[in-house]
Amino acid sequence: MVNKHLSNKELIFYKRNGYLVKHNLISKNIINKLNKKIEFLKSKKIYSNHFEYLTFNKKKYCVRLRDPHKVDKLFNDLSKNNKIITILSELLGGSVRFHHSKLNFKPPSSKAGLVDWHQDWAFYPHTNDDLIAIGVYLEDCFEINGPLKVIPGSHKLKIFNHHEKNYFVGKINTKKEKINTKKSVSLLGTAGSVTFHHVRTLHSSALNLTNNFRPLLLFGYSAVDSWPLCYDQDSSIDPNINLKAYDKLILKGCPTLIPRLKNVPIRMPLPRKSDSIYQLQNKK
Repeated sequence: MVNKHLSNKELIFYKRNGYLVKHNLISKNIINKLNKKIEFLKSKKIYSNHFEYLTFNKKKYCVRLRDPHKVDKLFNDLSKNNKIITILSELLGGSVRFHHSKLNFKPPSSKAGLVDWHQDWAFYPHTNDDLIAIGVYLEDCFEINGPLKVIPGSHKLKIFNHHEKNYFVGKINTKKEKINTKKSVSLLGTAGSVTFHHVRTLHSSALNLTNNFRPLLLFGYSAVDSWPLCYDQDSSIDPNINLKAYDKLILKGCPTLIPRLKNVPIRMPLPRKSDSIYQLQNKK
């Protein structure tokens, strides 16, 4: 019997809406270990280069730990968690390749940590759109914490313009694009809950109105036959440079040199002045 973690109802919901939340998917024991590890990494200067900071009103905020799967085995192990990979396999059509990781912090601030509306697809277009980003809540996340927000069904719409003044800026002018953000849904959950959203789903996150630095561990995945059309440093290994290493990212399925082509809207994320969404969205 095949081990399944999704009901038919959940599969239909994801296909219709472009997102899904699995509550309490990751054990409290793992979540506690991750949070302790984060505090350890923050306390050691040797790891300072792995963190990304932004300055607002002359105050410096930590907003990201880059590539956590490369920093510590705990994160790498979670990226390969059997429950997560089984769900991804069902959503992606049977195969799974790891794409990227990042640990975002949402500081208690009027600006720092605010992420504008965007589609992940704008950052890393592929030959088909069978890609998913998952978010693991390391703390309880409710409306006051600035949760991930999505617009249901938006994964079936076009690729919206993420450029300003001829540069890729990683965000959408929702007024110009006439996007009704009032239709958005907040993805709430307790620590250990995991969000799944399609690569073309419109999403953002609001302000954190608490005193905590709301952490969100993000992993990206693709179908094995979904091949990148461009490369950036926040994404996975470039197959043009190291094909063997790229194929080692496969978590379920077999290597292939035959990409599956799908009629999907694409706009190249070029030219760009940074690979960081925080730097892109906040550049003047």
